[in-house]
Amino acid sequence: MKYVLTVLPLALGVSAALQAPVNSPINIQTLAVNSNVAPCLQVAGNYDGAPVTVGNCGTSTYAQRTWVVVNGGAEENTSNAGPATQIRIYGNKCLDVKDGVDQDGTKLQIWTCYDGSVNQLWRVNGAGDISWSGHNKCMDLTDGNTSAGTVIQIWTCYTGNTNQLWNAISPRAASVCSGGKVGLAWAMSSSFIPNAATDKTCYIYNWSPWSPSALPQGLRFAPMFWGPGHESDWTSNVIQGATNYGIAMGMQKVNQVDGSNMTPAQGAQSWKDMLVPLRTNKNYQLVSPSVISSSSGITWLQSFMSLLTDSQKPDFMAVHWYGKTLLDMQNYLTTFHNAFPGKTVWVTEFACDGLDGTGCTDDINSFANGADDWLSSQSWIGAYFPFAFASDLSGVSEVNRLINASSGLITPVGWAYLS
Repeated sequence: MKYVLTVLPLALGVSAALQAPVNSPINIQTLAVNSNVAPCLQVAGNYDGAPVTVGNCGTSTYAQRTWVVVNGGAEENTSNAGPATQIRIYGNKCLDVKDGVDQDGTKLQIWTCYDGSVNQLWRVNGAGDISWSGHNKCMDLTDGNTSAGTVIQIWTCYTGNTNQLWNAISPRAASVCSGGKVGLAWAMSSSFIPNAATDKTCYIYNWSPWSPSALPQGLRFAPMFWGPGHESDWTSNVIQGATNYGIAMGMQKVNQVDGSNMTPAQGAQSWKDMLVPLRTNKNYQLVSPSVISSSSGITWLQSFMSLLTDSQKPDFMAVHWYGKTLLDMQNYLTTFHNAFPGKTVWVTEFACDGLDGTGCTDDINSFANGADDWLSSQSWIGAYFPFAFASDLSGVSEVNRLINASSGLITPVGWAYLS
């Protein structure tokens, strides 16, 4: 039996809505008005106490209006009550009754989720209402007012009260890349990409020349020439391929044994053979080979650049950073930038992990929020890709996980970068 937020009778003037399976992203839409124009629940931001309000399903950001019903609702079009469950947003924020006040008119907010918190337990019922578990109070559109910014309240449950009827719809498409710099280093099913596509996400790569299928409009795929042994696939899919992606990435971790592991001279020759023709013939922008965060990485790229003419040099300089603190990252990336004056930097992998088994010294949520703020504010950083939207984190500690490996839901750390 599939548990969903219900589809309401057509007598209300609404069209049949899409079913929303448990633990999948949904928008929650009021049915006080026709669903073609009905607003959605949204929040003001990712912080404790943010009010839950009415918002436009199409113009508020994807993160602000995309919820997850953790344990599902009752069977559709029944009078059954669903199980007590949390309704989450941003991964670890829950729909919450402010101060737990059991009174008509108490406003709703979001708060960090706590298992067993009675202020955060809801029942998604087959008749279309969402009730506060253990109380005869329902989520209610305050005064029936659908104006943007109206704060949602609780009110005594009344059968048929249209202010208390709600529906799940598939999330409206995100407004992708409206001024952000975030990139997706992707190694998951392409079906999960919409979960991570927000107004901040602009680029996606997958360490290969093959684009994921059905990318959201505005999300740019950057193919990567990984290194020696990949010339045939690169030539057929990118150099000779019908799609002009407009941007391409050079070799992976050239100064690392587990990467493409090339000398600067070898790298320069591969660059001239595999990347420069894209600029010459298709007007591509080019991202340099990536190096790991060490002095040898800077030296490698400086030697590589000395072997290229001005017309052959990359547009963007790529670097990976792994370490234990935000301050260490800021210091290293600033040093890297100063080594290549006038060049825009792409941080194509980074995580708070020293890769030595000791993890991150900083609190991971503080690191992620601080890193996002700092990276987005540096004019010389063109894109940054937290590692990684992947099932296998390849030795990086689990505290850095950005996406649930089985459900495809974004974690709180992931939302720190995407929201």
